[in-house]
Amino acid sequence: MIKIGLIPARSGSTRLKNKNISLLANRPLIYWTVKTAIKSKCFDKIIFSSDSIKYFNILLKYLKYDKIDTSLVEFDFRKKKFATNKSKIFDYIKTGFINKFNLNNNDLIVLMLPTCPLRSIKTIKRSIELSLKKKRNTFSVTKYNFHISFAIRILKNSWNTLIKNSPLLTGKTQGQNQKIYYHPTGLVNCLYVKILKKKYKSIYYDSIPLIVNQNESIDIDTKEDFELVSNILKRK
Repeated sequence: MIKIGLIPARSGSTRLKNKNISLLANRPLIYWTVKTAIKSKCFDKIIFSSDSIKYFNILLKYLKYDKIDTSLVEFDFRKKKFATNKSKIFDYIKTGFINKFNLNNNDLIVLMLPTCPLRSIKTIKRSIELSLKKKRNTFSVTKYNFHISFAIRILKNSWNTLIKNSPLLTGKTQGQNQKIYYHPTGLVNCLYVKILKKKYKSIYYDSIPLIVNQNESIDIDTKEDFELVSNILKRK
């Protein structure tokens, strides 16, 4: 069995141009996830998957400048059809990645999205340990910032609630009366090759959730996210 850290980063970005190589606290966004993966010492190999060799060269430049060992880091060139804004990394792993790297059934792929640069080594280790212990896939989740029981849909001249017994209708609006809900994050997905070979349509099917810190789970998608995370990193 081998453990593979997989960091996918396509070159196209619809909201923020060149987001994955934009500088975050004086380092490209992709740098932070790869650096943490290396420092965790959890992996037999770390694979940076992209449709751009330019991105990989930029990554290596900054890692070597900071004297970080890159001996475990490999490049996986992803064809354009697997790197569009409509393609899913889950489909690529199942249909191309496993065969390309000749992975065995008991091998574990640890998927980490570069848009979540604040992940801790502890979270990587917790996720892997849970997956190995339970022999199941795992995925990281965190609490919603605001109770989704208050969610509404805006209609043309009115609104309706997402939840049937919404506190907006029952009047029970106190925080302690609300159920806690969680959402998936891009921090860590532990994926067994043998489970990926099954005909599941979702990366989350029959997986175990791992609750992680909200601050650690910030996913960069806007300029405001960039500024927020940059300030956090500068304070470290």
